[in-house]
Amino acid sequence: MKEDKNLLMVIISGHDRPGITATFSRILYEHGIEVVDIEQASLQNLLGLYLLLDMSHAKNSTDSVIKDLLFEASRLKVTLNFKFFSPKEVKLLNQKSLYVLTYFGGTMALAELSQILGEEGVNIEVISSLAHQGLRSVEMILNINGSAGLTRLKQRIMVKSREIGIDLALQKMEAYRKNKRMVFFDMDSTLVDMEIIDEMARGAGVYREVARITEKALRGDLDFEEALRQRVAMLKGLSVGELTEIRDHMKISPGVDELLTTLKRLGYKLCLITGGFDFFADYLKTKYGFDFAFANRLEIKNGALTGRISGRIVDAAEKARVVNQISLEQGILLDQTVVVGDGANDALMLGQAGLGIAYNANTKLDQAAHGALGKSRLMNILHFLGITEEDIREALAGLTKD
Repeated sequence: MKEDKNLLMVIISGHDRPGITATFSRILYEHGIEVVDIEQASLQNLLGLYLLLDMSHAKNSTDSVIKDLLFEASRLKVTLNFKFFSPKEVKLLNQKSLYVLTYFGGTMALAELSQILGEEGVNIEVISSLAHQGLRSVEMILNINGSAGLTRLKQRIMVKSREIGIDLALQKMEAYRKNKRMVFFDMDSTLVDMEIIDEMARGAGVYREVARITEKALRGDLDFEEALRQRVAMLKGLSVGELTEIRDHMKISPGVDELLTTLKRLGYKLCLITGGFDFFADYLKTKYGFDFAFANRLEIKNGALTGRISGRIVDAAEKARVVNQISLEQGILLDQTVVVGDGANDALMLGQAGLGIAYNANTKLDQAAHGALGKSRLMNILHFLGITEEDIREALAGLTKD
């Protein structure tokens, strides 16, 4: 038995002006037609209006309805096209795997990214643009059903973001995309624009020795824990006064004050989690009002470092464990978490977050991260989260008043 095609898709386009939607809506109401779905977009006074209509209970014949719609379209000097669908066909159309690609960039970025999307068989369903503090972001809603695979697509656009120097994020289109509740930050080379252990090594006169151990760890000749213990051992005797001097002159990354103030005022939970040291992490926790801070604990006796670490080592696995534990304790789903980090040690925790952002990072984070930010552009995180310019202004105005 042939399935009835009682759903009508109507597409109206042309010069936009007040009253068009009202005119067509009135016709549909008079004919007793239900609007199943609707979408409207207007760009530079050009209108795109899409209506999915249920014709099964219309008071008059379908021909009569279409005749009235076409008459008004002619009168209003807009174009009207239509096509019939069955419920089954509409259901198949709605079974899409939708993702949202948000990026900051101009025409070159649009050309480069859309070429990748085309090559990967991804269909762009909607494009919109917003202004942010003198910058402009573009948001694309993508249907990836026809693509070869999400992993390959994500890796290609992450690589391209570094090649052309743009910030972007690829997120699944779901309720949690704009309903994040907790943000985890790495410290060194993320919140602070420096590697604190390097400054400690300089203060202790062992910078070259510490740098050699760091290089071994980067090559894979030493694991993180062993490399950390060896480097801290070389810092033995560094005084609390010298640590305080380094702490008081930490270089905070551009945008951190505004970013954290906005997130706090909008009710986000904030957590600092670092493979660095508690002496500095605890200071930042107090300074910026972090809800939690996790770091390696330097052992201090008689006002100086002993060269040892107390307690559990905060390595890659521990970072991931903390993200899971704190999210669970706070009753927050992992899909509602954001993690920001810069190094390979952050890959595990980035990969399990709802939005993992690689900040000024290299290719080692491509597979784990969902987004990329260039150096000194941390404020763009707010726009990935769907936070508006007005929200930001209100949060920062409150800061000024305080």
